[in-house]
Amino acid sequence: MAARKTRQIAAATAFLGPPSLWIGALFILPMATMALLSFWRVVDYNIVADWTLANYERLARPLYLGIFWRTIKIALLVTVICALVGYPVAYFLARKTKRFQLILLVLVILPLWTSYLVRTYAWMLILGTNGAVNQALQGLGLTDTPVSWLLYSDFAVTLALVHIYVPFFILPLYAVLEKLDPRLLEAAKDLGGGRWRTFLHVTLPLSLPGVATGCLFVFIPSMGAFVTPELLGGARSIMIGSVVAQQFGVAYDYPLGSAMSLTILAIILVAATLFLRAGRPAGTAP
Repeated sequence: MAARKTRQIAAATAFLGPPSLWIGALFILPMATMALLSFWRVVDYNIVADWTLANYERLARPLYLGIFWRTIKIALLVTVICALVGYPVAYFLARKTKRFQLILLVLVILPLWTSYLVRTYAWMLILGTNGAVNQALQGLGLTDTPVSWLLYSDFAVTLALVHIYVPFFILPLYAVLEKLDPRLLEAAKDLGGGRWRTFLHVTLPLSLPGVATGCLFVFIPSMGAFVTPELLGGARSIMIGSVVAQQFGVAYDYPLGSAMSLTILAIILVAATLFLRAGRPAGTAP
């Protein structure tokens, strides 16, 4: 009996050991280091192990609060737009088409085959003063001069992030909708439910886990977006990811950058909790 228990422990250790070491080395250790640094300070470009809350107090300044608010606002707006655009697409793919389903799925995934940076630069070419949109507006006589707010603005950042992340909303939602039991929909129709009533009372509630997952897949990377705000936002649309990069790469203020990173993580954890609670099917235990 003891030998069998020893073999089970050895097998579990061999199975769980490498993943545990991987998570510990690449996630837990860096996060613990960042948490430690966030309570230290920089003196003459040297990090001093002097325990202080000054880095978190600095985040309460209007400058940083404004950047945090802009980041949260853009991330939420991107998530909402992706939901409004992605739900009809996922629903059509899962419930309304079978013949060309694979082809349409490939078209949804196709943008992911292109580099993130290339897609961002493409939007610069489209929205720039000499870009396709401004040339079309001037060619149609709608404007006499290029529209300046198309680029280097919250609008440009939001539009590009929606384009980049909408597949991440569609795919998990499609997986949920595609697995819905068609007998439930047939039963709803047999009980007198029309198309919209069946959708609102059966399809939509059962698809909430996919909606919540898609929202997480969009909101989390939008909160930490760096390249897109840098290229399309400019100085007028700075997001917190750019500020964090500046603290680590330019200002050499690792403690402040660590405090910002942990604050972003806390915001994401709160948002994830809310999304997962909202996406829990009715009748399930909390």
